Amino acid sequence: MLLFVSLGFALVASAATDPGYNCQPGQQCWPSWQEWQQLNQTIDGHLFQTIPLGAPCYKNSKYYDAAVCEAVENNYNNSITRGSNYGQTYWPNWEACGGSGCSLVSLDPDETMYNTCSLGRLATYYVDVRNASHISATLLFAQAHNIRISIKNTGHDFFGRSSVPKSLAIWTHNLDNLNFYQNFTAFNCPSANGLNVGEMGAGVVAGDAYRFFNSHGMDVTGGYEQSVGIAGGFGQGGGLGEYTTTYGLMVDNAVEFEVVTADGEVRIINECNDPDLFWAMRGGGGGTYAVLTKYRVQVYPSVPIHTYTFEANFTGNSTTQNKALREILMAHANHQIEWSTQLVTGSVDYYPNKVAFDIVLPYNDNGSKLKAATASFAQFVSNISDISVAENSYASYATYADYLSITAADARKTEPAGIFSLLASRLMPRSLFTTPETTKELVDGVIEGIEKARSLLNLTATQVVLESPLSNPDTDKKTSAHPAWRDALWHVIHVGEWEEPLSPSALESATTGFLEMLEPLKKLSPGGGAYFNEAHYGEVEWEETFFGGNYGRLVEVKGSPFYKCYQEW
Repeated sequence: MLLFVSLGFALVASAATDPGYNCQPGQQCWPSWQEWQQLNQTIDGHLFQTIPLGAPCYKNSKYYDAAVCEAVENNYNNSITRGSNYGQTYWPNWEACGGSGCSLVSLDPDETMYNTCSLGRLATYYVDVRNASHISATLLFAQAHNIRISIKNTGHDFFGRSSVPKSLAIWTHNLDNLNFYQNFTAFNCPSANGLNVGEMGAGVVAGDAYRFFNSHGMDVTGGYEQSVGIAGGFGQGGGLGEYTTTYGLMVDNAVEFEVVTADGEVRIINECNDPDLFWAMRGGGGGTYAVLTKYRVQVYPSVPIHTYTFEANFTGNSTTQNKALREILMAHANHQIEWSTQLVTGSVDYYPNKVAFDIVLPYNDNGSKLKAATASFAQFVSNISDISVAENSYASYATYADYLSITAADARKTEPAGIFSLLASRLMPRSLFTTPETTKELVDGVIEGIEKARSLLNLTATQVVLESPLSNPDTDKKTSAHPAWRDALWHVIHVGEWEEPLSPSALESATTGFLEMLEPLKKLSPGGGAYFNEAHYGEVEWEETFFGGNYGRLVEVKGSPFYKCYQEW
């Protein structure tokens, strides 16, 4: 059998020429069956033909199997189980191609979403890589036959970069080794030697990493969603979570990478060995410069996790609900500088008719620091009229591993697997929080987006993320993460979701509308940017918005004949 995936990543033979790497099934250039079998033998039988996750449930599919279908239906919305199957993406936007695909209906998985099952955007074949040599052979085969390459772990990508049709995919999910080095010796780089370094294979899922390092008394700078592939797009494109305010982005903590470059060579890169490539992969995005096999990262002694939760529904008519929303948003903004000073992190979900705060502080105390930082806010919101308070409380967890059950439950509510999704985001700088006038303009801009989103889609929320890398200003520019991160206090994300395919006109309206709703925030942050792992895939000014002043150097790094790759946007 044969299977496979993709990411918008194609190899380029030289800086001067681009052969296209666009050979497709049915064309003369497409390899013969014998050539595919030869590749399969070279990679120890790990070449597969892609079968969509929902295929066993389509009665007109040659893969229909009632027993297998039942298992698929039972686990269709389980993000961990879903991510362990190549033939899917976390959001079915990126499984489908127009009106064709093979998804099931998220809220009712015993119902198929399309009339017939097709690959949609999924790759034709994929290689289930188990070691670096499988990647090398796959890259050389793709070069020889001008086939586009894509890279995937779990499919948890808001941009759909891991699903490219008619490509040969490298599936890293089973490169899942985990190691901990109390005393780490870097490859030919004494300056990178140090204490407490973790190693994660490219296919490691975040939850597994958290539990493994916790067993060694350590924490890694990951995010709250356990099903994310932590070393791939997350770990190379920025990487933020509850530890970001204290320890910086995950790319700030990268120590060393093992990669396979476009020439098929396995390389270990760090600040001494190929520092330009190392810099580019610390923020420039997963699958853009080389295929990662191992990620070595600084980890930190575990500390308790303290949380403050505030949830409330807005009561009354639309006028009183809007008043309550504005009061709470303004109070949040007015407290943000103090919270940031205390390295408080977490996120807040704002809706037209309710709000949910999940404020977090990893700190080695009994929770008193977080309570002191949030006391005045907690008192203020408890006395607001026109709201019904569901929760206003504090909790503590001995370790981050103990806190995972809370984050998993929250993710199931805010990021359900198998549902369509659209994002629009912006990083908002500290200067906006320093005067009453600019704070009001910021709150006005966020509320305008909340209202616009709900006019376009029925399932919407705006998430304000407080996870800026405040402790790591990166003044030496050791990473290629967008410079806007270093001055941002809010990462504002407008989120829209829907359960079944929209009509072409409705989809176009939502896509365009979500771009337009960013305009007030862009006007307040000229020259700023967005976190390109959680942003609008149709961003017009993507060079500046996603990479800022680093874009020129990133392009130069891409020009190397050893690791030049082409990332489609």
